[in-house]
Amino acid sequence: MNRRKPRPGDIYSHFKGKKYRVLYVALCTETKEEMVIYGPLQGEEQVYASSLSSFLGAVNRERHPDAGQEYRFELCRDIAREYKERKQVSEEELIMAFLELDENEERAEFLQRHRGELTDRFLTVAAESLEFAEAAEGIEERCAALLRFLKTKMKYESSRLR
Repeated sequence: MNRRKPRPGDIYSHFKGKKYRVLYVALCTETKEEMVIYGPLQGEEQVYASSLSSFLGAVNRERHPDAGQEYRFELCRDIAREYKERKQVSEEELIMAFLELDENEERAEFLQRHRGELTDRFLTVAAESLEFAEAAEGIEERCAALLRFLKTKMKYESSRLR
């Protein structure tokens, strides 16, 4: 396979027409095979995993003779650049929207709904606004820690009111 290995943030076009963003390239604990973890750019919030060889593999022409591209997933450079630029603009909007929330339940729901869009800067601002001392590394771990913190606050603050 002489195609470039996907990187987090890359956007690929599937041969059936949808666009997907690569979230991670992971290692299967059982087979040690590299896996591509990816999700749709718009619409559903499902996350998918595919072996690297399958992700970069050619379209099966016997099953899909009318496919408009040679490979199952093809890199969309222009779309990736456009998405990254749009994401930088929307980071400010995400931060402001989060800071305007009053309830911890709303904050936790917001984090879960926008999990794929969160950046280091967003998480730093969110943690500081909640007076939460971060210890985790990586966006996913930091987000999970912040969610645990919010759920703990929700549990104990609601029981105090009784």
